[in-house]
Amino acid sequence: MSEKNHLPLVSIVTPSFQQAEFLERTIKSVLSQDYPNIEYMVVDGGSTDGSVEIIKKYADKLAWWVSEKDDGQSDAINKGLSRAQGEFVAWLNSDDVYLPGAIRHAASVLKDNPEVGLVYSKLHSIDQNGKVFNTISYEQYSLEDLLSFRIIGQATVFMRRSVMKKAGKIDQSYNYLLDHHLWVRMARLAEIKYEPVVWAAARHHPMAKNVAQAAEFGREAFRILDWASSEPKMAEIIKRDPKRVRAGAYRLDARYLLDGGQAWEALKAYGKVFLIQPRFALKRWYRILLALASVAGLDWLRPMIIPRRRRLGDLEPAAGVITSVGETGEVEQKVLAEKPILVTGPHRSGTTWVGKMIARGANYAYVSEPLNILHRTGIFRAPVDYWYTYICEDNEDEYLEAFKETLKLQYHTWKEVKSFRSPKDIGRMGRDWATFTRGKRGGQKALLKDPFAVFSTPWFAERLGCRVVIVVRHPAAFVNSLKRLDWPFDFRDLLEQPLLMRDCLEPFRDEMEAATQNPDDLITQGSLLWRVVYSVVDNYHQNYPEFQVVRHEDLSLYPLERFEDLYSSLGLQFTKLAQDIVLRSTQPGNPKGASRRSIYSVNLDSRANLKQWQERLSAEEINNIRNLTEDVSSLYYEDKDWI
Repeated sequence: MSEKNHLPLVSIVTPSFQQAEFLERTIKSVLSQDYPNIEYMVVDGGSTDGSVEIIKKYADKLAWWVSEKDDGQSDAINKGLSRAQGEFVAWLNSDDVYLPGAIRHAASVLKDNPEVGLVYSKLHSIDQNGKVFNTISYEQYSLEDLLSFRIIGQATVFMRRSVMKKAGKIDQSYNYLLDHHLWVRMARLAEIKYEPVVWAAARHHPMAKNVAQAAEFGREAFRILDWASSEPKMAEIIKRDPKRVRAGAYRLDARYLLDGGQAWEALKAYGKVFLIQPRFALKRWYRILLALASVAGLDWLRPMIIPRRRRLGDLEPAAGVITSVGETGEVEQKVLAEKPILVTGPHRSGTTWVGKMIARGANYAYVSEPLNILHRTGIFRAPVDYWYTYICEDNEDEYLEAFKETLKLQYHTWKEVKSFRSPKDIGRMGRDWATFTRGKRGGQKALLKDPFAVFSTPWFAERLGCRVVIVVRHPAAFVNSLKRLDWPFDFRDLLEQPLLMRDCLEPFRDEMEAATQNPDDLITQGSLLWRVVYSVVDNYHQNYPEFQVVRHEDLSLYPLERFEDLYSSLGLQFTKLAQDIVLRSTQPGNPKGASRRSIYSVNLDSRANLKQWQERLSAEEINNIRNLTEDVSSLYYEDKDWI
């Protein structure tokens, strides 16, 4: 029996109108997929620009095509989807492309997760020539998130046809958020699932709808909100958190108004967001400044306002190697100079494991915790006074040159000798000296594993050129680890850093001061520290989408697949050596958990180690942790992750 006979049929529809410039690339990206069981249909709206000739060129490979006048994009998509016979379906607009392997991967996810009605992935943004200028990372969204207008890139979405049919056809009264309206209707019927890989690329050009008619999107957001408020299940969700939902609608409206050149209207919309939920508005502070500058006629300030990595055409691809998407969706690569890597996250979040898996597999020199108060001066000569020391341009003079030396693997032997505290330090010096010397001779780049650098990640990225990996660990697992080791945290280390409080943590001042009065309450301390750290991480990720934010649990459950994705995102080859290292570190024969004598062990049964917190924490403690972290943990974890 051929592979085609036992693989689910996947139906793809391409709606098209006057897109001859890009249509052939779209068609090729579908027909060149390595998945053998595809039903591909092209629905053209009566184009007169040569599109029909392009379609005829590939007619023998299409299941069906037509070129006739229609009532717009929604009508064309419905026309194609009504003919679809596939178990799974999707549509790909005529200026977008699939990357190789996209359909196979999406079909596999849907096949393996029968409870999922819709799956989506990351999305490349490409220009007219196919050059990647940004990679958009999403999160695992819920129905609540969609109702708050967390938008998913349509080109990445694949659907289970049975769920789509229950949800109903695309509502042809929507012209701009027609896809989001459908996702909401499907999400109330079945789960949706996010895969943190790239399946598709969406093209941005002057005639693209999200550019040419950007200002219309916000109007439809409020239509969706009004419709959802009349539907019982969704009305209940909206009733639970009406501020979040309305703030999300206004924020979407503001975004597209600004993109559409209506700066004053955008500013008014951002004002409404601020009045409803200030945090939502401040996450887009630079867009508010852009609107202000535009209203004031100061557009020349634009390059200084937009964060460097968000300037169109000035964005490094997430992987650090991608230059363009080719004719059939293949990623054409240009190897860039290797960069140092920073692996961070709070302590006890798995940074040691993740850092060593990358360093050993990709031939990096592993440098451990230069910002640890007790760090070895041989590896980093500057003094460190606080746990989680915050570095920014205002205080970098104390650290910049010292870190440059560390990244050059310059070892300070004499400083190390003078700082000896015990005979064990002689052995540590030998280890570090060997790492630096071997790395320098071998031309290795440095990988900094440092949980205490988590608040300083923008500085490491911008001033030292580091690629950043931030590890997220379940709050209950994190707190359980601190409790088991009896490791309290003194929040005075954060409170006594004025720059850190000014830039990141002022909203948490009262809670942190209260925590210092209860030094023995590890549950409250650990929960607050987790919440503080990942609130900042979420904000950073909004402004630096190239930061790789990875869940410890995903790496533990699917080590080969997720480490391969992480390597790719860092521009590294996932070699046979790297695969073997990851397998040895995670295989079932390893211990199920780290002992108190080997708390930094990286060789564990990763799946068995995942939820030991459920055995060690009481139900009351778990419930307390969830309640204390809910406003931030819901960004990373769903209800099912707590059971």
